[in-house]
Amino acid sequence: MYYADAERIPQSRSASRVVVVGAGAIGLYAASQLAARGRDVVVIEAGDSHLGSFAPESYANVGRAHSGIRLGRSRGLGGTTNLWGGQLVEFQPIDFAGRDWLPGSQWPVAYAEIAPYYRPTYLNLGMPPQLLDDDDIWQGIGCAAPNLGPEFEVFLTRWMGIPNFAELFAKQMQSDARLSVLTGHVAAGFRGTGGSVEAVRAVDGKGQSHWIECGAVVLAAGTIENARLLLHTAQDPGWQAPWSGNDNVGRCFQDHLGGTIASFQPTDKRGFFRMFANVVYAGHKFQPKIRLRNKIQEVQTQQQLYNTQVFFAFESAVSEHMVYLKQFLRAALYQRKLTGIKDMLRNSFAMARYLGPLMWKYAWDHRVFVPSSAKIQMHVQAEHAPSAESRITVDRGAVDSCGLPRAMLNWQVNGNELASLRAFAMQLRDALASAGIGELKIDADLMALDPNFLTRLGDTYHQAGGAIMAASARDGVVDRNLRVFGTENLYVAGASVFPTTSNANTTFTALAFATRLVDHLTGDAPEKP
Repeated sequence: MYYADAERIPQSRSASRVVVVGAGAIGLYAASQLAARGRDVVVIEAGDSHLGSFAPESYANVGRAHSGIRLGRSRGLGGTTNLWGGQLVEFQPIDFAGRDWLPGSQWPVAYAEIAPYYRPTYLNLGMPPQLLDDDDIWQGIGCAAPNLGPEFEVFLTRWMGIPNFAELFAKQMQSDARLSVLTGHVAAGFRGTGGSVEAVRAVDGKGQSHWIECGAVVLAAGTIENARLLLHTAQDPGWQAPWSGNDNVGRCFQDHLGGTIASFQPTDKRGFFRMFANVVYAGHKFQPKIRLRNKIQEVQTQQQLYNTQVFFAFESAVSEHMVYLKQFLRAALYQRKLTGIKDMLRNSFAMARYLGPLMWKYAWDHRVFVPSSAKIQMHVQAEHAPSAESRITVDRGAVDSCGLPRAMLNWQVNGNELASLRAFAMQLRDALASAGIGELKIDADLMALDPNFLTRLGDTYHQAGGAIMAASARDGVVDRNLRVFGTENLYVAGASVFPTTSNANTTFTALAFATRLVDHLTGDAPEKP
């Protein structure tokens, strides 16, 4: 049920209640699954039911340029799912295995432990089971998967039919008495005894505090806000928070490095588009991407390659019109404030001549339409080294109306990612040429290992770290079950807990961990020491 007044939250069963902080992807998903298992859940969301942003004075960037802190986050029901496209990508075994040359890369959870949670997470998100195998998709569209030889593989990412989680879980939020969603309230503190959190302080728009009693708390407010709240409450004079002496809180902030690394000239444009244009099949979109095969781990060990994936991007006059129209229609679908109707009509008129080919591609070729004149570029998404100096801190001299200090982001990369990107690109160039697909022209600055090339790569809004999982508080903030060290019932969910970021989008693996956390909280999974 929706509430805008904390006083209306039912007080029954508060001792067994789970309070979830944040109504974004992880928060709404975890709350939905917990309520479905019979738990009483209260979600505390700082925004309201519409798309909103974080106040500019609530954060500052003091390190490497990071646009995602401003553009890649959203307050409000659904959180950042109001902005994303719903792309789901799994991590690989190498992402969990420690690499000797990369300190901090060993996860306390093995790939074999999280892999079984991917399938149920797909199904919980509404992805049909018959669409979970790449081979079935290629067979269904009547096309063989591209073969790039023994080192590289082409894989498909999956896109949700309903990417906005406020829409996805709307029916349950409206009808399930076990699920309460409190909007317009900021989680600003905890009350506890020893290592147990007993209540969460929620501050409303008038500045009044309300205590929501609970048996467990899940922080799912996003990477930056999770760290901000933990850092703030570590100094709470009313309760000696068990994490107050843990200097790892806020450290090892990461994001993916993203941008253009090469242009591409295909040998056969028609055949190339058939292999690498986005696929539309059975009502869902799939995007072909390229990565090293997991079994080539020894190559990464020898050459110290960071986990990297690439995809082909097609730029043309139609691309700009398509992007604008999709944004406008998405805003209309989710009842956001509509602006720029004149621009919408202008873009619609410009798109009119492409309507026939676009519909043909969708209906008969199972592809997203790409004009033959489109320029082809290769975009990269790569991890970087986890670093304790890349971190989130707080400025206690700048406090908002809820008493929370300003979040300060200092994103850092160490620079050796440049050589890794070049080595990856050169290997892929040779593989594409050997397969007869075409010529990859690597950016000259990347080939020259010009340090300025790294400054041209931006973040990808895949914020991670700040509350990383580890075997002990010496190396992290949460344990393998996502429980904050020193506490009995405080958990952190989301990419905040990732020691490394893989090359894949972080949300889906964060959701798989949330599925695992729900099992842990409901007693459906054995606890491994």
